[in-house]
Amino acid sequence: MGALWIKSLGPLEVVADGAPVGVGSGKLRIVLACLALRANSVVATDFLAEAVWDGHPPAQPGPQLQVYVANLRRLLEPDRSRGVASHRLASRPGGYVLSATADELDLLQFREHVAAGELAVQAGNLAGGADSLRQAVDLFQGPAFPDLADVGLLGPDLDGLEEARLDAYQDLFDVELALGRHGALMGELQRLVQQHPYRERLWASLVLALYRSDRQADALAACREARSIFAADLGIDPGARLQELETLVLRQDASLAAPAADGHRRIRPRLDNLPAELTPLVGRDAELGEVCSLYRSEGCRLVTVTGPGGTGKTRLALAAAAQLGERMADGVGWVNLAPLTQAQQVAGAIAATLGLEDWGGEDPLKIASRFLRTRRLLLVLDNFEHLEEAWPVVLDMLTAAPDLRILTTSRRRLGLRAEYEYELAPLALPPLDPPLPPSQLREVPAVKLFLTRGRAVRPHFDVDSGNAAVITRLCHRLDGLPLAIELAAARLRDISEASLLDDLELSLASLPAAFRDLPVRQRTLTATIAWSYELLVNEERRLFDQLGVFAADPTVAAVGAICGRMEGTKPESEALPSEVLLSALARHSLLRRYTDSSGSSRVSMLHSIREFARGRLCLLDNPEAVPHRHAAYYLGLAERVSPQLWGQVQVEAFQLLHADAPDLRAALLWAAGPDGSTDVGLRLVGQLWHYWELTGDVAEPCETALKVLAGAPDAPPERSGPALSGTATMCWILGRNEEATDLHRRALQAFQAARNERGEAWTTVCLAVQASERNDPDSAQGLAATALSSAQASTYTRAAALVILGRLAFYRGDHARARDLCSRSLDLARPLGDRWLLGIVLTNLAESMQQAGEYDTAERLLHEAVGAALALGAQGNMVGFLESLAGVYVEQHRVEKAIRILSAAEAYRSDRGLPLNSPEHRLVEAIITKVRAVAGPIRFGLAWAAGQSLTLAQVVHELLNVRPGNNRNEFITDAAVHLLFERSGENSVSAAPW
Repeated sequence: MGALWIKSLGPLEVVADGAPVGVGSGKLRIVLACLALRANSVVATDFLAEAVWDGHPPAQPGPQLQVYVANLRRLLEPDRSRGVASHRLASRPGGYVLSATADELDLLQFREHVAAGELAVQAGNLAGGADSLRQAVDLFQGPAFPDLADVGLLGPDLDGLEEARLDAYQDLFDVELALGRHGALMGELQRLVQQHPYRERLWASLVLALYRSDRQADALAACREARSIFAADLGIDPGARLQELETLVLRQDASLAAPAADGHRRIRPRLDNLPAELTPLVGRDAELGEVCSLYRSEGCRLVTVTGPGGTGKTRLALAAAAQLGERMADGVGWVNLAPLTQAQQVAGAIAATLGLEDWGGEDPLKIASRFLRTRRLLLVLDNFEHLEEAWPVVLDMLTAAPDLRILTTSRRRLGLRAEYEYELAPLALPPLDPPLPPSQLREVPAVKLFLTRGRAVRPHFDVDSGNAAVITRLCHRLDGLPLAIELAAARLRDISEASLLDDLELSLASLPAAFRDLPVRQRTLTATIAWSYELLVNEERRLFDQLGVFAADPTVAAVGAICGRMEGTKPESEALPSEVLLSALARHSLLRRYTDSSGSSRVSMLHSIREFARGRLCLLDNPEAVPHRHAAYYLGLAERVSPQLWGQVQVEAFQLLHADAPDLRAALLWAAGPDGSTDVGLRLVGQLWHYWELTGDVAEPCETALKVLAGAPDAPPERSGPALSGTATMCWILGRNEEATDLHRRALQAFQAARNERGEAWTTVCLAVQASERNDPDSAQGLAATALSSAQASTYTRAAALVILGRLAFYRGDHARARDLCSRSLDLARPLGDRWLLGIVLTNLAESMQQAGEYDTAERLLHEAVGAALALGAQGNMVGFLESLAGVYVEQHRVEKAIRILSAAEAYRSDRGLPLNSPEHRLVEAIITKVRAVAGPIRFGLAWAAGQSLTLAQVVHELLNVRPGNNRNEFITDAAVHLLFERSGENSVSAAPW
């Protein structure tokens, strides 16, 4: 077949073999347009006849249609030999088919561009998606298939094509707005809104583009105009998206801010001698913003960035100067004071920077001050600490030049009244518990610097699910100190990050001295700490050594209990109290004292310093005595606090355990180790498993608990029962259902042997859950009923049994029964004050309400469940509550929010290895399938990509703040979240369900 190009998205044009072809006859044009509209499909002869003669075909239209088709074949295939069958326009039984590709027919090319745009957006390539969608809409050169405009038979086809064009436009606008290109869209949006005033997505895009162009009043006016048109012409209100947008515009919500867009930096004015950055400033975005914002304070003209060596003061000042200089009419001058040796040289160095070197014997300070008097300029004085006596120079310049701004870097402040100090701390660190997913971990400042410097020696170095935990721990081990991170990253040329962590776990001395321009005592972290350690007296060293036993920030009480005995030193009556010794260590900058949110006094040490202390701990005369006391102390804490996780003071109990979670973990690891105690290990597992369940982070404690159980096959049932049941639950959370069932059966036997009927009832409930998930509803029903009927079952156990019975009723379609059982469970759960249980009960009741079509009630219940989890501060069940809420949002047509929630939930589960059980998986997959169909590929892809980067906390924040103006969320305020479910005068006793 020869080259062909048919343009149908506008006036019909045909190019065959490179030459334009005239299609003169009106009816001939209609035949070609019909065939093109349904290209590559058989178009029936009867259909063509109806179209060509507009519903009044002649008695025998076939011969005339054959003539039209023959003429079209000559036009489309001018080089086809006589007697050769046409492959371009072929006859088929009952009709004809026009064969064309996307390179030959603009309609097919339009569809191909749209599909390519959708795929690009779903793959995260927004710019590529925008290009494809723009190519698609640009193919329209006017109304599509104008020759068919009056053919009533083809009205639905043309309407569908117009819908596809507008959908492509709307998808294009969504992507362009996500790219920050709002300014270029304004005219196009206004034109399309005028042409299609009933399309809410176009209005929403226009409002967002206006707002991001600093036209808030126009954005609000557009919202109101849309509301007026919808009411007057359609008799309806705008949809939820437009109403929500109007609310966000009114309060200038930060979520409407435009993403960063490519632009051209303006040319710097006059003075600009900033040195080129040898290495980029990484992970200091917040600090950079804070330093720059200081100059916006009334009267602030002098800022000093202070901090110890290695924190990156110079690089921060350089970045701040680049940013601040853009707002200074006369630019920015950089003065490096490091080469100077005397304070008298400072004024001359400043004058030279200003280009005033030939001062002919006049005082350079006077020349500089006279030059600066009428100028708006930023002057940076780097490395001021060794020239402190030059402070009058700074003061004289500030006095002489009212528009001068000065930024200095120094190890301590200059001591001037006009001075604002900014103390530079180490880089922000990622949380250890729970760990962040790789997509978020890359954005944490300390990790970002580690990756950047690591790529300098290993170009493709990155964080992924396999090394995320290692990199997180590395950054913590290095305390977020930029110098330490750069030293460590340089070693990635020779060893893996895991090996590097192993080395650092053993000794900080594995970081070599990499920089020659540092004093000897600062060339390695170990040398720096050792220098401080040598300044301590014996008792201070003894306490410092014992502090190496802690994994995190212990309370002062814990330090006194564990480290208070100073064997081998003075008699106890003469020994200094630990409080006095801790204060001495703080003065040496080896630790920091602070008070936590609960009012407890705690001790904080940098990880690098704690590592050094841990090494010293091993050198004590009896090194195992301190870890033993440490495990005993934290076992006592667990046994005292963990039973309170099941009742009214659950929030306080969770916070207490969470504050000491690293040391509780350390105690369990010691108990499971070769020098540990299986008795301590079993007791810790039996007490702490529910805490780990609440956090949702159970993988490591589950493995340790299994190790403890394996080492205690003959433990008494009073010890083994709770540990077996708790470990079984952790296995179940991780999807190891067969293992969980086996452990729960063993736990049941242990509880029976110990004659613990409450424990029997609880374990029976757990076995009912697992039977349900094995698709054994009869066994599940029987087990749950048995637990419910137990005379010794706790209220908690009975409520849980009702939950299971309600779920079984729901799955077999008995929704009235399910609703009744959920209501009964709620009546039991509310008075307990247990937010975890309450959230589960509320979610099950909400699903019954949703099934009955009561979506507002279901939403209210789920918001209450989320509020309960938020009040508790635990994420273990939050993800399930949010997935259920997404299902309700789909029913309420709040599609984009539902997609973001589902995406964030999927990322959370994937990162933590927490699978959905079979019923939950079917439910969530059904929700995703439905919302994908409703949203379409572009909207789904954009919202899903946005949700992947959200944490559960961010999702909840979005739910609480990005809502239409109503009071549905009024119970989840900062104050109410702590008072939720509290009952004045109630004083129930908390206890585990056994």
